[in-house]
Amino acid sequence: MISSIVRLPTVDSTNSWALNWLRQANALQLQQELPKLVVAEQQTAGRGRHGKSWFAAEDGLACTLIAKASPELLSLAVGVALAEAIEMVAGPTSVQLKWPNDAWMNERKVAGILIERHGDPAGDEESWFAIGIGCNLRQHPTLEQVEEGAVLPTSIAEATGRLISKDQFLDTLAPHLVEVIEEAKRQPQDLLQRFEDRNVLRGTTVACRIAGKFVQGVCEGLQADGSLLLRTDDGLLACNSGDVQRVRRHDSISSRKSGQ
Repeated sequence: MISSIVRLPTVDSTNSWALNWLRQANALQLQQELPKLVVAEQQTAGRGRHGKSWFAAEDGLACTLIAKASPELLSLAVGVALAEAIEMVAGPTSVQLKWPNDAWMNERKVAGILIERHGDPAGDEESWFAIGIGCNLRQHPTLEQVEEGAVLPTSIAEATGRLISKDQFLDTLAPHLVEVIEEAKRQPQDLLQRFEDRNVLRGTTVACRIAGKFVQGVCEGLQADGSLLLRTDDGLLACNSGDVQRVRRHDSISSRKSGQ
């Protein structure tokens, strides 16, 4: 369960606020106030993976869960919890997951995740994390705000016709997020299957970097450690890079021709 909630009228980034709080918190605060949920009415400089920006409509959800967790399968657990929570509040509907950190509805992006670790990494041991989630509820960013080549955005309202408020969504999302993160430690195979059931990349041609090289291959699904398994011209390869893109058929054909 959530131990404390902070509501901010405006903030540059809920993840930045959360990491600053972790740097200043004492042992008693860490014990009594976590898991802590940070919710912004307005986020002015949301961040995505690899330094990208997260643009959200003013009525969208911007929040961060501060919690102690194992890094193993954490990103997948957060994605599964997010997808399932959307289905709970806006069903009947289905949400797909684009490995490792995006939620899709009707082939368009409805939500994103940014997970940042506090302090020095310590292998697979539990650490404090800022788990940021941005979700479009009623409106979505304009095309001018979408980075070139990115998946077009949508919102829960556009995809389902359901008008969901921030508080209504948070009442479902927050406890389910904590629950699924705990389940990931006890039942990792179940979590992997729940992700696979929503894996939008499975069976498609994708492009990513493996060992510093640009690689294309057909996604075969997930490995036990949560990495993406690709069938390539060089055999089966595991992808751990967070920057993975689906390749359209004509792009793949053009790439092969240029390499001849």
